[in-house]
Amino acid sequence: MQYITLTDFLLFPLYLFFFYVIIKILAKKYNGTPLKKYFILAFFLHMGGSFLYAMLIQFYYGYGDSFGFYMGSNFIRNFISDGGNPLKIIFLSSEELLKPQNLALFSVTDMPASIGSNANFMIMKISALLSYFSFNSYLIISLFFGLFSFAGLWKLFGTFNQILDKKAEKLLAFTILYTPSICFWGGGLIKDTICLGLVGFIIYFIYKILILKKIMIRDIALLAIMFYLLYILKNYIASILILSISLSYIIFILTKSRDNIIKLAVVIMIIIISSVVLFLNLASSIESLVEESKEQIVIFNDAYSFAETEDNTSLAGFKGADYELSVSSFILRSPIIMFSTLFRPYFWESQKLIMLFSALESFLMLIALMFVLYKCAVFRFFIILIADPYIFFAFIFTFFLAAVVGFTTFNFGTLVRYRLPILPFYFFMLIAIYTKSKINGLAELNLTEK
Repeated sequence: MQYITLTDFLLFPLYLFFFYVIIKILAKKYNGTPLKKYFILAFFLHMGGSFLYAMLIQFYYGYGDSFGFYMGSNFIRNFISDGGNPLKIIFLSSEELLKPQNLALFSVTDMPASIGSNANFMIMKISALLSYFSFNSYLIISLFFGLFSFAGLWKLFGTFNQILDKKAEKLLAFTILYTPSICFWGGGLIKDTICLGLVGFIIYFIYKILILKKIMIRDIALLAIMFYLLYILKNYIASILILSISLSYIIFILTKSRDNIIKLAVVIMIIIISSVVLFLNLASSIESLVEESKEQIVIFNDAYSFAETEDNTSLAGFKGADYELSVSSFILRSPIIMFSTLFRPYFWESQKLIMLFSALESFLMLIALMFVLYKCAVFRFFIILIADPYIFFAFIFTFFLAAVVGFTTFNFGTLVRYRLPILPFYFFMLIAIYTKSKINGLAELNLTEK
């Protein structure tokens, strides 16, 4: 079906100009600094990414989750235009929606099949809300999604930049704001776009509240709402984020309390108790996630088999049949799965132009890691990583999420999208380690810094 029409193309420059006016006004606070240039350029790159993603889905693939979400938003709009209660459908879960007594209220003929998932239903609700501000244009709704992703990443960039005392500002801008896959895959009408923005905002608010001690009711309320949305959309990202923050914050407290024996003893006890509780929760989350993946494999078994037959090199890791979906299998396979998530596809695995760009990005990620390891030396690399709670947080989040994504993803197209939240933290980790090593040196490393 044709979702992008002439109306979309006519509205696009008008909305882009409107967004640009807002960005220009907001950019005034950065006058006289390089941040103004980064801010405006990043805005245009993300808007361009939203446009190109929409073009790819419409005119190259011709199908995708993005269209399913748009159809779902139209389903919600039709219900409201037919006299339905907007509040009823907004606060209705997918499980409630599919109950017989509620199905009778809706026109089942235009109900998209993917609406049965709470995560999908949430994106449809967001899309439906935005449709009233965009003439129900698919392309303009995509722009709104891309704008939210950009806003969250800008907050994340600002937080990381503050942590590093602006010592690698330009490099951070290139890796967090300008990375092509983030601008492109993180700009469509899909869950990944919203999740990317949510992660950025969540880190910004947590840093502001816990570290800077700037506690405001508004920020706490927004943080709670965003965590809730992230949990609904992708609960494994929310769980890993909480785990990473908890462990790194313990290290943060530990570095501040090591001269106080009583406080130190309390912190060590908290570490032991928290480690046990977090491990049990993580095990439960993994069991739940792999069970969900198992169901997905069963449902889409024919599709995976067809994909393997048509293009065996499109597989992200192992064939579904080779997986033992359990916590023990997850732990044993984690190292190779993490490597697969971060550094594949390889060049020789890319049979399509779009995957070739992904292979180039993966190659550059590997080169960046090797460069930092070479410059810092392996021992210094891990000393800095463990000593700094911010770097440790980025490390935990990066590799835990890489393991979960790689364990439950079976083709490169999906892998590239699912690993998006990893990229800013991966690059921040490398930049922070290199910067601290270069400036301070191992002998001058201040283990109590921050």
